[in-house]
Amino acid sequence: MERRNEHLVAAFATTLSTERERAGLTQEELAARADVSARFVSLLETARRQPSLTAMHALSIGLGMQLRDLAAELEGHYEAVIASKSDEVEDG
Repeated sequence: MERRNEHLVAAFATTLSTERERAGLTQEELAARADVSARFVSLLETARRQPSLTAMHALSIGLGMQLRDLAAELEGHYEAVIASKSDEVEDG
């Protein structure tokens, strides 16, 4: 069963990139802090991979934030992506 949600993956990519930049970190620095590869961070930020809960937790630690705060930011970006897609359909 396919469980990939393209809108959610795109929202996570935006969230991760935004939070990494807000923290003043490069992809390499975040990767080192989260104990993941810089390539993995890059793939996440370009929406070519989706994170597991374990990866999200590690990334939140690397960003110096609580997982719940990362999830809250993700939710905000997800709602924005859905709203923009809805607007595209209406403008059709």
